Amino acid sequence: MRVNNIYKLCISVAAAAFLYSCSFLDVVPPETEGPDDFLLEAEDALKYLYGCYGTLQKNNTKVLSYNTLAFGSDEVVGPETVYDNFRKQQCNQITGYNVAGNGGVWGDYYYGIGYCNKFISDLSSTEVKNLTNSDKVNYIAEAKFLKAYYHYKLMSACGPIPIIDQQLPMSLPKEQIPGRSHFDACVDYVVNLCDEAYPDLEKDFNSNSRYYGRATKMAAKMLKAKVLVLAASPLWNGSFPDKTWKNEKYQTPGYGYELVSKSYDPQKWERAEKACLEALEEAQDNGHRLFDLAESEALRLADGIALPKVPVSDPAAKEEIAKRTMLMRYATVAKPSQGNKEILWGCLWLTNEICSWASYPHYVLIRENGQPAGGWGMISPTLQTVENFFTKNGKRPADDPVFPSEGDWFRRAGFEGLQENVINLCANREPRFYAAISFDGDEYSPVIANGSPLYINAMDPDQNGYNTDKYGVNNNSRTGFWNKKLVHPNTRYDSWGSDNTGSVIDHPWSIFRLADLYLIYAEACAHTGHISDGLVYLNKIRERAGVPEYTLAEVSDSEKFLKAVLEERFCELYLEGMRLEDIRRYVNGAKYMSHDCYQGLNVLEKNPTFESFNVRTNVEQQYMWHNRMYLQPVPDSEVYANPQMVQAPLY
Repeated sequence: MRVNNIYKLCISVAAAAFLYSCSFLDVVPPETEGPDDFLLEAEDALKYLYGCYGTLQKNNTKVLSYNTLAFGSDEVVGPETVYDNFRKQQCNQITGYNVAGNGGVWGDYYYGIGYCNKFISDLSSTEVKNLTNSDKVNYIAEAKFLKAYYHYKLMSACGPIPIIDQQLPMSLPKEQIPGRSHFDACVDYVVNLCDEAYPDLEKDFNSNSRYYGRATKMAAKMLKAKVLVLAASPLWNGSFPDKTWKNEKYQTPGYGYELVSKSYDPQKWERAEKACLEALEEAQDNGHRLFDLAESEALRLADGIALPKVPVSDPAAKEEIAKRTMLMRYATVAKPSQGNKEILWGCLWLTNEICSWASYPHYVLIRENGQPAGGWGMISPTLQTVENFFTKNGKRPADDPVFPSEGDWFRRAGFEGLQENVINLCANREPRFYAAISFDGDEYSPVIANGSPLYINAMDPDQNGYNTDKYGVNNNSRTGFWNKKLVHPNTRYDSWGSDNTGSVIDHPWSIFRLADLYLIYAEACAHTGHISDGLVYLNKIRERAGVPEYTLAEVSDSEKFLKAVLEERFCELYLEGMRLEDIRRYVNGAKYMSHDCYQGLNVLEKNPTFESFNVRTNVEQQYMWHNRMYLQPVPDSEVYANPQMVQAPLY
């Protein structure tokens, strides 16, 4: 009975999320049951708290699917016929009119904020039987943290936003609805919420795995660091493209009508560096560390997986690169109970999420019924992505003096057998490359074909090659490359199953992980001039990845060190939903997301020769960059309903 009341509340909340009034008012409609009806026992309070986490799993905001606007960067492309949200982002096809239905985050995150506000209000004012005061305080702190996180994610997508710190009455006159606050005021709000929640959050939930994914002190410290790094970045630190953008009717105390900073403030980076240091100390105190080779090898052997065949010419280096390839594959899917202490805050990933299905090649094996089994194969890493990963020497191919010259990249690398068609560009690369990217002649995954490896045959239309007649128009690589990131190494198709998803292996997904913290700290150090301090943490990432560490002489000034850090972010955090934010905050949209940035190989020719296939080719879709894409628009309905709201520039 009580569970049903909670369920009815959740349904009522969800039903109100996309009405034509402002999203942050549409939380609980009139005549909804009050807390006295459903907050009867301690168990009810915990279930109500879990509702605050629901926004993490909503279609427009969940981190588990590539099909959100956050993945609309330069990392991957899809077929022309797949009109998913990430592709709409890449093609500048998001508007204030269609954004709510196209994966816009506005309604979902404000729904989450409103839910948290109501939860805090209800729990604060209701006596709940058997609920201890310590649990009550902790639950409220978790809701405050989530409210801060949802504000941060809105800021990342939409810039200055209305701050909604408490439940607003549905009867609020439209003239009193908040407008956008200055970006720096939004930053301070999130920081203050993190500081306020921190003392009352749990240190960890390791003693009870059923609470995995709940917010902790570590999560609060990491969020504070993330939002301050965002605020210090060029987009919000003096380099916003339209400095005339401001409110027309709504004023932020201390800022007036202004919404963005018009001049650079170095103190923002110093503040960000301090917050990163606090988070690093918290991580150390909580026993967090990078997932390492010993833990990876234990998992690999337990799963009965042989080392992958990597196209590396140096026999002395091959085994180590193969081991670290498996390390980097396990690093993003291993559970805390399997030794993975790298996750700072995570949630459950269900392997049947779209990211895995869309990564598997469309041909893995033939089932007993004679039909091919496989995935969609439509997450296609761009040639730019392939070129951005390092060689085994720790440099981009274009910057490595001992790597083949660009004129030889698309020639055979000289391997034999199944790896005969591996090109120079894909040979002798770093472990993260082989953990994330697949290509013609590559071993896609060691046991995916009913316990056997799958070697990609990209030129055969009856195997993994481009063939719309056999596999349909949606299920093909558009670049001649495939994604392996986030695909569990122990994923297996069998010969008798009936679906095309492979084995289901549930595993966690890190919303915050330690590698990201190391890199944002190093990034802050690049701006403050503390290069030697930041280099320690950058080299921790490189050592784990199996590439040579930088010397101080190689990154002797802030510009060189920043370049090194941002290049490392690409390799380490590929396809984890951070690339678009990185491009935006450094105001690099035109550099990385213009039409000609989206390239691959010549995959559209059926039965190509080696020479005709391995040609640099533009992916001819409607890709483009427009400066309005630095922000996601607010739904037009919000602008119409709120006289204080101004639309993002150029929408």
